[in-house]
Amino acid sequence: MFLVQTADMERIVLSPKYVDEIRSAPESVLSVRKGMCERHLGKFTTLDIILTSHLQNDVCKAQLTQNLTFLIGPINEEVGFWLNQMIPDNEARVELLGHQTILRVIAGVTSRVLIGLPISRDIEWLDVAMGYTLDVFQVSTALRPYPPILRSFVAPWLESTRRLKGHIQTANKCLANVFADRMRKGNGVEKPLDMIQWMVDSAQGGDRKPEVLVLKLLFLTLAAVHTSTMSATHALFDLCAMPEYIHPLRDEVRDVVEKHGWTLAAVNQMKLLDSFMKESQRINHPGLLSFNRKVVQRLKLSDGTMLPANAFITMATNSIARDPEIYNNPDSFDGARFYKKRQVGDPNRHQFVSTGPDSLPFGHGKFACPGRFFAAAQIKILLANILLRYDVSYPEGQVTRPANVFSGEGIGPDRGQRIVFSARKDVRMS
Repeated sequence: MFLVQTADMERIVLSPKYVDEIRSAPESVLSVRKGMCERHLGKFTTLDIILTSHLQNDVCKAQLTQNLTFLIGPINEEVGFWLNQMIPDNEARVELLGHQTILRVIAGVTSRVLIGLPISRDIEWLDVAMGYTLDVFQVSTALRPYPPILRSFVAPWLESTRRLKGHIQTANKCLANVFADRMRKGNGVEKPLDMIQWMVDSAQGGDRKPEVLVLKLLFLTLAAVHTSTMSATHALFDLCAMPEYIHPLRDEVRDVVEKHGWTLAAVNQMKLLDSFMKESQRINHPGLLSFNRKVVQRLKLSDGTMLPANAFITMATNSIARDPEIYNNPDSFDGARFYKKRQVGDPNRHQFVSTGPDSLPFGHGKFACPGRFFAAAQIKILLANILLRYDVSYPEGQVTRPANVFSGEGIGPDRGQRIVFSARKDVRMS
């Protein structure tokens, strides 16, 4: 255990031996939500909307995950639509920015599931879905150097604050009436299969206001678009850097889709692809630190370690992911690493969505990312479509993967990296 000054605050970095104790602590003692709001200055970025209730978590744990089997078709349809928009059928070879391409597709797919057609394809809304996330982090980054007493005076003058307000106004214009209309209709009509409906069905008390529901939906958009885009972009870069994985992955995808169609059964049978994604995530961790909590009440751990109230705790999850005591040759990429683990052990462990003391990108315990099953499905379907439709590579002359970009504790792909998409002639999509 040690203390570290990060870009946003001082945090206590705990050993992973405390994971089980930390994950079982009630939110009245260790709070994920309060930690997130204080780290990202929720008062100024609108992220404090998550403090009003657990609605945003509950609908992901319940309706989103329970309806995943019915969402695979729409997800696949939307992936195909946006890939065709970015890479027209009449173009045999296109060179595009990898991150921007993935971001556009993920934003479209996520929007289809969150708000449904036709609004999900509205360019004005999609600009919000992509821009809101960036401006939330830009506002918090710009305000962080100022003393708390000055932030209220500085915030209105920030260009990122003005953009953020614009995103919220546009989101309300697009969605507030939709929320209100769904609430008026009640239970007497056939209900759409989307997040708006699930939020309307579950919201209680003060959450049953369109403007509150819009902000909570924006938070879900931030969580879904940002993390899935990063993971999918990293995996795409790894495919280009290690093309020897392309053929076995393509064969797996083709075989399971021919057998099961574009169904949840097919997605679950893409085990080598799942392993490749998890290994890409392990090597290209979302950040140096995660598993963040605010200590709301003083907590005494089993070995006598005392965590003081108002402290912030975290774990060095990037280091855990490269610990040689956990992983053989931890600095080497083995796309079949977790596939092999599933063959010799519990086949339900070591999946992309699995969490544990040795796998913390999604957290662990009752506050693990509730949308990770949806995230895994949309990333897998996107990569599966890319494998079937295109040969992918770096531009001519480039043979090495671009270095990841570090920003504070965050780790992301190089947004300037271009990818060559070459249309395949032998394409069988079903």
